[in-house]
Amino acid sequence: MHIHWIANTIVPPPISLSGGDRIMVECIRRWSQDHKITVYGNEGAKQLCDWFELQGIEHVTWPADHFKKYGRLFWWFMQMVKGLRAAKSIEFAPNEKHLIMATSEFHPSCLPAMRLKKRYPNAPLVVGLYFFAPKWFSGQPGPGLMFTAYRPVQQQIYRRTLREAEMILTTVVSDRDLMISDGRSPESVFAVLGGVDLTIPRSVPEPKEKAFDAVFISRLHPQKGPLELLDVWKILTQKRPSARLAMIGSGPLDAQCKAKAEKLGIARNVEFFGFKDGMEKYKIIKSARVVVYPAVFEVGGMASAEALCCGLPGVSFDLPPLRVYYPRGWLKAPPGDFAGLSDCVYRLLTDEKLYAETSKEAYAAGLEWDWNARAKAMWDAIETAIDPSAKPFFNPVRR
Repeated sequence: MHIHWIANTIVPPPISLSGGDRIMVECIRRWSQDHKITVYGNEGAKQLCDWFELQGIEHVTWPADHFKKYGRLFWWFMQMVKGLRAAKSIEFAPNEKHLIMATSEFHPSCLPAMRLKKRYPNAPLVVGLYFFAPKWFSGQPGPGLMFTAYRPVQQQIYRRTLREAEMILTTVVSDRDLMISDGRSPESVFAVLGGVDLTIPRSVPEPKEKAFDAVFISRLHPQKGPLELLDVWKILTQKRPSARLAMIGSGPLDAQCKAKAEKLGIARNVEFFGFKDGMEKYKIIKSARVVVYPAVFEVGGMASAEALCCGLPGVSFDLPPLRVYYPRGWLKAPPGDFAGLSDCVYRLLTDEKLYAETSKEAYAAGLEWDWNARAKAMWDAIETAIDPSAKPFFNPVRR
């Protein structure tokens, strides 16, 4: 199979790494052993693959980074234009089987993939749709206007994806159920969840002493709650003045987080490591006792699973998707309850029996995240969905 992977909105490490990009990297790493893969997209697509040293793949770059200086929206628009133009000239070899993949529903990736699908209708289309923007005035906790404003645009591409893609990759079972209720066949939607490369934490030895009470692993992004975490940590230091927090990740809130730590008087309690990966990241994770993930609006969040497989119990707000992602090995507080979240951390740090029980659950849960098994399950689901004898993937639902 020749997989044509369109990833035209990538912001690569060390600047950022989204969950969808991680899924792309880990699948390419494994699927490229048996299939030919060509990655198309902006400069960031190749930079992402180079960062993770992916081998045996081809690249077609659609340069657009020189438009960054005009702002993100214009850059996004020009990525889309470049991709649509380029999709007109991509030629599929007649002696190969072909599969088209859009790494996300974002227009610069999805629309070129759909144009390619129209040119080659016999090539199945797979689209990753990992995040649903919240409804206007829904009352759902979240980072605000920047996400809700995207919803009308997303809904337009979502409706096209329902009609045109043979397979949709989503994040959690609840989103899969929504798509099925909107007319998709159960076989044509797969909940990825995410994964962990278990070989890396196993190769990192346990430290003699724990340097941090907790670790945060995610992008410094409004969705992930890093600013809220600093409020939580301020509350914790009132009980444990020496409590130390490691924050692994980079993103648009980097400067704000550091400034807020100074303002709250906890700069000495918080260490910002920026983007880390591989053994370097796991050395930090293993030097902590608890993983804390204070996301305020989330569909999953696979990064924290990297701490579970090291035996770190988790703490988060009780968001419905996180009940699915992390049903065991976690303590949860009501959304927005900073004092409650702080208390969860405090209990794990001070109650040895609770810590031991929760840590044991976390480790067992972490072992279920093996990327080898997850990537194989994804590919098996795709093969089932694109089988010529498969059921129709979409039956419109009248409401």
